Amino acid sequence: MQITFNLPHVFHPSSSKDDNAYALRALLEGLITINRAFLRTHSVPSLYRSGVVYGRTKIWDSIPALYQRKYGDCKSLTAARIAELREEGYTNVEPVFRWIERPNGVKDFHILIRIGNVWEDPSRKLGMGKDENAYFNPQR
Repeated sequence: MQITFNLPHVFHPSSSKDDNAYALRALLEGLITINRAFLRTHSVPSLYRSGVVYGRTKIWDSIPALYQRKYGDCKSLTAARIAELREEGYTNVEPVFRWIERPNGVKDFHILIRIGNVWEDPSRKLGMGKDENAYFNPQR
C-alpha cells in the first residue's frame, strides 16, 4: 500500500529552512517508528546484510518495501538503520540532515546518522558514489 502526503508548504524554493526541517524530522521519525514495529514482529537480516544497495528514489520505503526493491537512498536507508539501532537498545541515535540550495533554488538534502559523537552514513556504506554528495560535510 502506498500512502501519499500533500505538503505544499515544504521542500520547494520558497519554503523556509525551519518548515523543511520540522517536516523532514517528522517524516523520518514516522518511518523509523513504522520500521521498529515491523522489526518487533518479523525476522529479517540487518540492513548491511540484506543485499540492499544505494540508489536514488523519490519513495520513502519502509523496511519490507526497501528489501523488496533492493535499493534505496538516504531517507529509507537511514530510517531502516536507526530502527535497527534503537531496537538494539541504542538511545542516543538520531537522523541528522544537511541542506544545500542549488542555483535553481531547489533545496536538496542528505541524511546521516549520529550515534553520540559518531557519524554513520548508510548511503555511503551501501554504494553511494564518493562525490555524489561531497558538498555535504557531516562535520559542519
